[in-house]
Amino acid sequence: MSGRVLAAKALVVGVVALLTGLVGAGVVVPLGSAILRANDLTVLPVPALTQLRVVVGVAALLAVTAVLALALGRLVRLPAFVAVSLVVIPYVLAALPLLPDDVSRWLLRLTPAAAFAVQQTVTEYPQVVAHYAPSGGYFPLPGWAGLALLCGYAALALGLAVHRPRRRK
Repeated sequence: MSGRVLAAKALVVGVVALLTGLVGAGVVVPLGSAILRANDLTVLPVPALTQLRVVVGVAALLAVTAVLALALGRLVRLPAFVAVSLVVIPYVLAALPLLPDDVSRWLLRLTPAAAFAVQQTVTEYPQVVAHYAPSGGYFPLPGWAGLALLCGYAALALGLAVHRPRRRK
């Protein structure tokens, strides 16, 4: 497969995942907040622009993860669900209080799961003493940095997939 074909596939996969993510997150974020409020559960107030940032960020996360899955599939013949699991499993391990906080923070600094920071809507204040940990919804990187890290992994995998030596039959 030539680099142009792989780039075209990555573009199509990325755009489809982005549009699907925009629709999905665009429905779930406001609807989920409304359902929680209707059931008398506490939902922190979030400005509309922050909600929009979360929706667009989640859609971008899905798009870049889809491109990463395509590149890993081409590079090492991984099925798509395995490639997506490389992003999701570190997030699950860090978000659930299964690991020490420092290990969780490092997982969310070094792995593609750092991109889940686009979901963060709460702010850490230095004058407030609280448990600022991934299990509490606090990410060690800002959303843009986590997404940039995922983009770096996807770009590296895509570059390696393009320059992978062809196998002889």
